Amino acid sequence: MICWKNCCNHLGCLALVATVLLASCESSTQTDPVVARVDDATLTATALADQIPGTDVTAQERRVYIDKWLQQELLFQEALDQDYGDKASVRRLIDQATRDLVVAAYLDETFEDTPIEVTAEDIEQQYHLYPERYQRKEAEVHAQHILVGSQRDANSLRQALRRGESFEEKARDLSLDPETHTEGGDLGFFTASQYPELWEACANLLFGQISRPVSSERGYHIVRLLERKEPGTVKELVDVEQQIRVELIRERHLQRLDALITRLKDDHSWQIDETLLE
Repeated sequence: MICWKNCCNHLGCLALVATVLLASCESSTQTDPVVARVDDATLTATALADQIPGTDVTAQERRVYIDKWLQQELLFQEALDQDYGDKASVRRLIDQATRDLVVAAYLDETFEDTPIEVTAEDIEQQYHLYPERYQRKEAEVHAQHILVGSQRDANSLRQALRRGESFEEKARDLSLDPETHTEGGDLGFFTASQYPELWEACANLLFGQISRPVSSERGYHIVRLLERKEPGTVKELVDVEQQIRVELIRERHLQRLDALITRLKDDHSWQIDETLLE
């Protein structure tokens, strides 16, 4: 489900202000130990535990939260001293944030028992219905690589590959790249901006051809070109599957929200004065 609690950019700041207010309401006369203080406002041990629950919280994590509380409380007290709490613009922001948070809580609870399900068939259907959404905006190549630590190792590896040894097996046995070595060195499709050195190495290669050693910050690469794709071609389904899933969840959530609004319109009296829209 899409979380509607992020619907306004100012909510995070106001939520932090609310946290400061709640934590500051602890009375200094209580036996609860005071962890931090700014004038009469206090952060107690109980309030701190409520804000960062869990048994595996480190002392450093607690210190980070306390420092943030201290900074926010100092700013909050100074803002109150300068009467910012009474400004009309601030009150409007607080009122709107309150409405947004209440609506977000209502939507979350209303829809929490009916999560949106997206199947593999849904994703494939969306992919074939709207291929224009998943076109490449720039050229891409599909390549494999093997990363080794020295140019000598790269030269030796290249000779072995040119003798016919398996690229995939060499990648699994020798590559220092933890993300691709178990996949036979497969980098998938990438653009010039993603892997500039490897892109350049592929520039003059024929399909299936192996490059000379390519130097990068990580070491030395041997690259094999598998495919080229021009701008405007449709990306493979596997590469856009997660993008499509997010699209479908968002679309279905909006459809469900529209249906809820339609029902609420039937249950309430409402009107819009069109003459005032000019």
